[in-house]
Amino acid sequence: MRVVALIENTSASEKLRVEHGISLYIENAGVKYLIDTGASDKIMFNAKRLGIEPSAVPYVLISHNNYAHTGGLDEIFKKNPNVMIYAKKACLNDFYVQQSLFRVRMNRFNYLYEEHPENFVLYRNFQQIDNGFFAMSNEHPDSSFFCEDKTLLMKKDGKIVKDDHSHESFYVIFPENDRSSGAVVISPCSLCGITNVLKTVKRRFPKTKIISVIAGFHLMGSSTKKLSCSVDHVEKTINEIMTIDTGTIYTFHCTGLTGYGIMKQQLGDRLQYLQTGEELTF
Repeated sequence: MRVVALIENTSASEKLRVEHGISLYIENAGVKYLIDTGASDKIMFNAKRLGIEPSAVPYVLISHNNYAHTGGLDEIFKKNPNVMIYAKKACLNDFYVQQSLFRVRMNRFNYLYEEHPENFVLYRNFQQIDNGFFAMSNEHPDSSFFCEDKTLLMKKDGKIVKDDHSHESFYVIFPENDRSSGAVVISPCSLCGITNVLKTVKRRFPKTKIISVIAGFHLMGSSTKKLSCSVDHVEKTINEIMTIDTGTIYTFHCTGLTGYGIMKQQLGDRLQYLQTGEELTF
């Protein structure tokens, strides 16, 4: 199994572009996937630099309806009109981000679906993508671990309310489709809380070892050096992570540098930062 960070907020190389967004290129058991598409078409530039051809990727998985994860969909669709896009059905709701005095609607996902519904596989809570690849939703009820970002909004019953994160997916992948060695968990934003994500995986796959976690924790505020939550929230998350058995945790994007620094102090080598252009193999 191969994982390449096509884009995130920082880079391991000056030759690659960065943005507030995330896209991961996955190869597993001979099949290619993209998980999220960044905030723009910059992933196409990076992919070329890294020797990856997005137009040859048959499956794109969207973790949730947010511009930082869906911005490259248009360009990918132009290059590959046969691409299949997997996402939760709840992504079709209207979602917004509050930016200062302005409320920005995140609608790239919606209008592509309206124009090309045959290219979409929409599921409610659980979807098998391949023999060893599963898309899942949070099933753990502890909302105290949900992200505290008040800028994320949605429309519900005709009113604009706080995003309930019901459109979020995360992924469980068994390297080379071999379940005997364990699974890699990929959760691009963990809006429902990384500890809820991991407990859901443990519930669904109780005998499976989590050999690694690749995840954003959505702790970042308006910049990589600011928090969108309290320090207490970060520390509570750390304490809970320490009770869950996993291999190395790689984080990126919405965790932010301040959030990463706080977590790194307590988690040590168990936590690493994954930058644009870096690659993992399992």
